[in-house]
Amino acid sequence: MRIGINVHLLSTTHTGIQHYIRALVPELVAQAGEHDVVLYGEPDQLPLRNPARVKWVPATRRLRSGAQRVLWEQMVFPRVLKRDGVEVLFSPAFVLPLRWRGVGVVTVHDLNFEVSPETIHPARRAYLRTVTRWSVQRARRVIAISASTAADVRRLYHVPEQCVAIIPYGLDTIFNLENARALQPMVRERYCLPERFLLFVGTLEPRKNLTRLMEAYALARQKTDLPPLVLVGARGWQHQRIQTQALQLGIEASVSFAGYIPREHLPGVYASACALLYPSLYEGFGLPPLEAMGCGTPVLASTVSAMPEVIGDGGVLVDPRDVGAIADGIVRIATDEALRQQVVARGQERARQFRWDEAGRRTLAVLEQAFV
Repeated sequence: MRIGINVHLLSTTHTGIQHYIRALVPELVAQAGEHDVVLYGEPDQLPLRNPARVKWVPATRRLRSGAQRVLWEQMVFPRVLKRDGVEVLFSPAFVLPLRWRGVGVVTVHDLNFEVSPETIHPARRAYLRTVTRWSVQRARRVIAISASTAADVRRLYHVPEQCVAIIPYGLDTIFNLENARALQPMVRERYCLPERFLLFVGTLEPRKNLTRLMEAYALARQKTDLPPLVLVGARGWQHQRIQTQALQLGIEASVSFAGYIPREHLPGVYASACALLYPSLYEGFGLPPLEAMGCGTPVLASTVSAMPEVIGDGGVLVDPRDVGAIADGIVRIATDEALRQQVVARGQERARQFRWDEAGRRTLAVLEQAFV
């Protein structure tokens, strides 16, 4: 079987989906056996343990923007796939080329643009709605990264249950207690982190529920003495609202925006925090809570979408639409030492269950099933 994998998304984004590609594809390649693998993208963006086993096919020119990538995927890519004799195309991020008529397998990370459309930029929402629906209904198999996402795919796109495989993310080996503690002194100094702080990690955008988090943090501060709140992540759509709200609530002196921090430094950030606060409105999976659990950091997250199935009993779960519930959860996880010790122990045990080598093995099996 000749497998084609589109990794051009690595050229234009810095998101959890990009990380999925970086973590999963090397594992899939390592386990490909006698199958031929063709990777479409730039070799310098994806280190492989055994690069001799794959063929790299870059675009004729480097794709430096999302618009360039989309045009290439839809207009040029189908001809390239036919030329290269690809038998199964794996798209690790939502979209198959509309003109591709061969066997396709596509990964759906979430359907936030369908479930909570008001939290997505209108242009991006329109594009994803159109191409994802077509791709999922055209694909031979669909991979969903959680049972919650799989249910959304079946419900919204009417995909038969037997065509949807649930394959969760893994946890990178860097997110462990030993490495996290070793990085703490460096990250504290480099990013000017407070001695004690509460933490959020993720893109600053509406679906992360940061406006309610700000309200809940302000409310919790009225009940008990709390450390400052540090928000780590790139600026997303409507990020200005968060800073404005901090001013309106009078908590601007206790809230800091650290910006994007490289992934390799995040273990030290997690380990330095008193707790991770992640009351997101919708997640296809939710990597930051899993990473924090791996680093021994208490986690507060949401009762909705995929987060309960990822976190299990390894964190405190709250209704993300109830500001009072979020505030109570913040107080508990910041001040109840017995609770903190319990969720840390359970969280580390839970985190060990998520492995990228297993995800690679199961993904390869889905590609093989699609080809039959």
